[in-house]
Amino acid sequence: MKPHCVHMVKYILPAIRAMVAKELIERGYKIKEVAEMLGLTQAAVSQYLASKRGKRGSEFLEKNDEVKKIVAEIADAVSKEEDAKSEEYLCRICRAMRGSLTKTKY
Repeated sequence: MKPHCVHMVKYILPAIRAMVAKELIERGYKIKEVAEMLGLTQAAVSQYLASKRGKRGSEFLEKNDEVKKIVAEIADAVSKEEDAKSEEYLCRICRAMRGSLTKTKY
């Protein structure tokens, strides 16, 4: 049995990054700006946008309206250059997904 945190780091965190990157691109930001906001390389952002990273978790998370709301909050905070406390958001997403994570095979 794997702890929830293992699933979060391996599948959900990359999916969150992918969802936030897509949200910011949809808001009109350029890949370079998104990379700077998220502390990633432009190549990493491109891979998230092309679903080469975070795909398995994204398919799962995009079904949950609470998670989509939290992702929008993260994008808001990042775009306003506010301190987006990643652990706070990650824990909220984990709580929103906790029941589903134990039933899902990645």
